[in-house]
Amino acid sequence: MSSGTVELKRKRLGPNLSEKHKSGPPIAPIFGWDAAFELPEIVPGEELVAYDMSGQPISGTGVDEWKCNGEIKEQKEETERQREEVQLYEARQQPAWNVSSSIGGRMINADPVFTQDEKFLILANRSSISVYSTSNSLLTTTLIPKVDVVKRPNARIIAYCISPTNPDHIWVAFADGAIYYINWISGEGADEFWTLSSNGCIHMTVASMVSGGRRRDVVFATELRSDKAWRITANELSLPGSKLPSASITIFTSTQMVNYLKSANEGEVLVATAEKSIMLGFLATDKYETLDKIRYEFRVFDSSAFISAIDVRCSIPHKEDEEDEVVAKRKGKKQKQKQKPKPIVDVVVGDAKGSIFVHNDLLRNLLNKERLKQESNISLLPQKLHWHRQGVQTVKWSLDGAYIISGGSETVLVLWQLDTGRHQFLPHMAATIQNVVVSPAGTSYAVQLKDNSAMILSTAELKATSNVAGIQSSVLAHEESIEVKVQRVEDEPLAHSLFQRTPATINPSDPSQLLVAVGQEHELHPIKPLALKRPYLQTFDLKNARSVGRQALTRSNITNINVAPGFGRMTEPTVTHMKLSFDGKWLATIDEWTPSEADLEHILHAGMDGIDERWRRREVCLKFWQMGQGEVWELVSRINAPHSFEDAAGAGRVLDLAADPSSTRFSTIGDDAVVRTWVTRSRKRDNVVVRGRYGTPLKNWDCHQSASMGKHGLDDNDRLQPRSVNGCVAFSEDGSILAVAAGGDNDGLLHLLDADSGTIRLSLNKMYEGHILQIDFLGQDLITLSDKVLLYDIAANEMRLSFGLTSEVTKLELSQKLEMLHLAVDPKSRTFAVATPGYAHDPKNLKTLLNLRSLLNQCSHLVVFSPKQRLPVFKQIFGTVITALLPAIGSEGFMFLDSAAEIYTCFQQGTHVVTAMAQSTSALKLEGSDNEAEDTMDISEDEDEHLGFLPGEDKKIANNPNFSFNFEDDETPVVTQQKLSEVFDIGPSFALPPMEELFYQVAGLFLGPPMTPAT
Repeated sequence: MSSGTVELKRKRLGPNLSEKHKSGPPIAPIFGWDAAFELPEIVPGEELVAYDMSGQPISGTGVDEWKCNGEIKEQKEETERQREEVQLYEARQQPAWNVSSSIGGRMINADPVFTQDEKFLILANRSSISVYSTSNSLLTTTLIPKVDVVKRPNARIIAYCISPTNPDHIWVAFADGAIYYINWISGEGADEFWTLSSNGCIHMTVASMVSGGRRRDVVFATELRSDKAWRITANELSLPGSKLPSASITIFTSTQMVNYLKSANEGEVLVATAEKSIMLGFLATDKYETLDKIRYEFRVFDSSAFISAIDVRCSIPHKEDEEDEVVAKRKGKKQKQKQKPKPIVDVVVGDAKGSIFVHNDLLRNLLNKERLKQESNISLLPQKLHWHRQGVQTVKWSLDGAYIISGGSETVLVLWQLDTGRHQFLPHMAATIQNVVVSPAGTSYAVQLKDNSAMILSTAELKATSNVAGIQSSVLAHEESIEVKVQRVEDEPLAHSLFQRTPATINPSDPSQLLVAVGQEHELHPIKPLALKRPYLQTFDLKNARSVGRQALTRSNITNINVAPGFGRMTEPTVTHMKLSFDGKWLATIDEWTPSEADLEHILHAGMDGIDERWRRREVCLKFWQMGQGEVWELVSRINAPHSFEDAAGAGRVLDLAADPSSTRFSTIGDDAVVRTWVTRSRKRDNVVVRGRYGTPLKNWDCHQSASMGKHGLDDNDRLQPRSVNGCVAFSEDGSILAVAAGGDNDGLLHLLDADSGTIRLSLNKMYEGHILQIDFLGQDLITLSDKVLLYDIAANEMRLSFGLTSEVTKLELSQKLEMLHLAVDPKSRTFAVATPGYAHDPKNLKTLLNLRSLLNQCSHLVVFSPKQRLPVFKQIFGTVITALLPAIGSEGFMFLDSAAEIYTCFQQGTHVVTAMAQSTSALKLEGSDNEAEDTMDISEDEDEHLGFLPGEDKKIANNPNFSFNFEDDETPVVTQQKLSEVFDIGPSFALPPMEELFYQVAGLFLGPPMTPAT
């Protein structure tokens, strides 16, 4: 048997057992954690035996054996009892694992909301409402409506607005038809909701209306009917304490989806859009006692293109209703009584082709046109404005009606002065402008960008006075943008439906900083996803849940003209890998750029192969960055084509990047099957060390050594055929060993290299099955992720654990596995975590193959293992796709980012979580409390409980002769300053944990040895 070659198989010793003999409750093969893993259950009648490569059984592998004596029926109850005892014992040895509440999240595409006094700005993501101070941008309150995710799996916020009747409350609409009425100051009402429609809600607006001598909020919503048509409903909901019942009435129906709705002039006017149609509704009568008697009249007219933005402004005319007088004179009649004049309704419309249409006094013009018919010379043609080159994302009236504010994908805020026809620009807004809102006093603009940020601009100087930025990773789009219906040159979609992993890392020198590679495309189509381009680096503060920096890592194209000669969008390089050095001072990134097929059409007419040409023109760069002044990463070295082919042109892809956890060293493996190690060298000129501005020696990075793991070359047709389509590399914890695996279908071959010399010290077979996806070290254990999860003890030369992935995972394409399977190792808790994709719903219940391919039906299984246990210490299913899985540096556990741009922490109970400080100022009680004396804990009354005993339990233990307290004078623990710093230096003084938690942590440092039985 060759050194290190071990293969695990099952050897049947007795009859097979039924399913009920297996530990744990039976779980459907698609749901539960075993939807991703086939547990190596060792049951009676089975023995786990190790075999060498010749097929001969071997002994001494360290694998536990559980043999059956053939009397299965007699030992059945005893076996189950022992199994339960073992599982209970193992569970007690490990602290319970939990998942923290999420931070971050993607802002929904809805208008931000100013409070009435403009002191706060309200924003929302899919599950919560956030209230920010406009003076300092701090998060003051977070409102989380209570949702039962089991009964309401599709619940997500789609619209929200301040109550015009009671400004202290906010209306929140969910996609499943639920409506909440929440006090945004106190949070009351977050656990109660009304259901408007079982078919879901699309949009919502609220108006304060007066009738029957009372004023109340009327909720207008667009809904899907059972017959697949759409409708607009008016709803009066019975508030807590009200004796009036809830009422609802349908005021308009449409055969097209009504995707936008807005009310004006206290509900007297409604404006809605549906594809190319505009619906303008007005209140037919203001004399109604109950809501079921309310009546609206609608006028529908079409636009020349799909409507992407709309706004309405109402004003009351100062003179009498002149059009009624004109009509009466032409008919030769006198008006008998004065009617309430119709408001002046001005509507501005932005379409998906970049045009803006201004309709002045639209309602009265429509009514007069109908009354006068052929006799009128009234024109309904709008004023047309055009500057945007693509769809208008948002358009709004200024408070006085003299200006129009618009924005789109050009990242330019445009202000149109209607009287003079001039316009003003505010360029370089960093991302597509998604929504613009004018404050109630007209002194500020709230601008929401597509990169998950929002800012407040002063209307006088157009300068930012407040800024809020969240995590800018990509998310799944729940509905299609109206722009997709405009025929344009599209980017190439991915070959298979997948969500690309997000390159991310945590700064070891500051565990509260999360570094994420982000781009401009922030929403991914769930069925036809495009290849994401991530040219930027975002630094996200986990303690405060906000972005603290963003810079470009590659060339970028944030410009108002981002169109190639072929009318397609210019593609940018994307960052594929990113690692930080052990001290957090150096950042290594890999970026890659490949021309699209459209860019090569002009040279493919001569019979040239498009795939080969794309490979030959591919650009790959390895870059090393050093933290400079102003907390900005400065580029130190750029290495073009770090892995290139000697017998063919073009840069080879970098398949993996690893950082040495003990020194400033990185390693890469490319599709040329070559492993290279990169180190720093002092920059010299004429043998003199070159120093920087502050006298520090300047460094360069270059290749220290390389080792080939295989061969590559050209086939008989001179086509470039790289041998390795995937590969992995990882350093051991002490940096002495470099594990390398490349390619697939090579009998699971893995090499262990001397990290200093680069020589192969050991080669192991059967270390993975299929294609290798990821490898990592946990102490002396080597963990590989492929179609199996294997844990191999290098020191003992034995296989310790082996978990097989189910067919639901193994049948995925290689590209899907590489992007959607994750492995992370936590050296502090001595555990490792694996995340695999799965179905959020049973595929048998999905009606079409299109739904089956949708990423919205994908979920993730997160499982945490300990090498000391066969069963996982933690397992949970998440309704979103995990895009990044990292060890939570600075604490025990793991941190992961999902397809909703939300960050979670999986941690052991009793450990500090970095994201615990990411709370609102009200949750941290920074404003002070009037009842501080009442909140103070009385230690004397609960002394026994604080010591860890139940009341009276200490007396029982003291009287028990089987226990003794072994506190010796020489065993007094020594508490260093570093230990105390780990407790107190976790953030600013105002954000420290509660005093009770600090007490427990400090007391734990000074406690003596644990209570042990007396011998």
